[in-house]
Amino acid sequence: MNVLDIRHLDGTTVHTVAAGQGYFPVVAATEGDELLAILRGGAPHMGLGGRLDCVRSADGGVTWTDPVTITDSERDDRNPALGFNADGVAILGYHWQGSYDEDGEWAPQKGPTDTRVVRSSDGGITWSEDLKLNWLPLNGTSPFGKIRRDSEGTLYMPVYGVSHPLGADHSTPSVAPATCPTYLLRSNDGGDTWADPMTVAVGLNEADLLVISDNDWLFAARSENRDEQAIYTLRSTDRGHSWSQPVRVTDGKEHPPDLTLLSDGSVLLIYGRRHPAYGLDARISRDRGHTWSDTIIRFATDLPGTDIGYPSTARLSDSTLVTLYYEANDSETGETARCTAIRYQESELLATLD
Repeated sequence: MNVLDIRHLDGTTVHTVAAGQGYFPVVAATEGDELLAILRGGAPHMGLGGRLDCVRSADGGVTWTDPVTITDSERDDRNPALGFNADGVAILGYHWQGSYDEDGEWAPQKGPTDTRVVRSSDGGITWSEDLKLNWLPLNGTSPFGKIRRDSEGTLYMPVYGVSHPLGADHSTPSVAPATCPTYLLRSNDGGDTWADPMTVAVGLNEADLLVISDNDWLFAARSENRDEQAIYTLRSTDRGHSWSQPVRVTDGKEHPPDLTLLSDGSVLLIYGRRHPAYGLDARISRDRGHTWSDTIIRFATDLPGTDIGYPSTARLSDSTLVTLYYEANDSETGETARCTAIRYQESELLATLD
């Protein structure tokens, strides 16, 4: 196995986004190359004190503003999904989790849970009042990762959960044990309302969608089997109405996926490595995600344990790439969590791989 350490390439720099918090970061770039990132703070990986904050960068990920709270309810605010609509309005979906007992301990299935959506028309400086997801059959599902946009301006938000898959039949792709469905919610009005969900698969969660072209979509997600938790990919040639059977891409305990389309048509897949030596790895595909290189691209290693990763990448207009990830339980600094940005050059990455 060949290993390429991204941190050793010319032009790569590493920067702190936030210390003492920063779980589940999601980053997106405006048309003006400003970066907006959503982070979880207020609690560890689980906890009723969980809230969602935003940070911004005007210099391509080198420096970041102090975190500003977007939502901090009486429940656990978590699991953000972020994107921009065609008018440059930031759309944030998130999970309002109430499955805790009277002592604040995790109590699965206790509820209540809601799916919420909030918007910002000024790049994340101010945010509108958040609203419950209007598509009630999927209220309570968890958003995740990137909200993507197709060539017609339709928005797609990955969500997962609920016990009874909507519209699933014998032809629906599945990965055993196949109890958790994953969907793409659609918005045709810039994120004001969400409707007409498409069931992608059962047995997968924490997904990312990449719209490579109108008739070539790549979907990557984590398997729900806790003994496996590998990344699988699926494809659609009819704008998400049907999907190929899942193909396993990574080893076990390597998740969740972050997909980025590069300028030459290559696809970069970054994921957390939740087995020793804990870190952040990536692979690249030169054929739009059909096959993947044997070379492992290393972003981080020797992180403090399994509570790490969740990469999210933004590509700037000059092809600079900025990848955020988090790590928790750092015994050296005593910080409960930290979010880090790695800033690197697409041209250097591709040239070195060639």
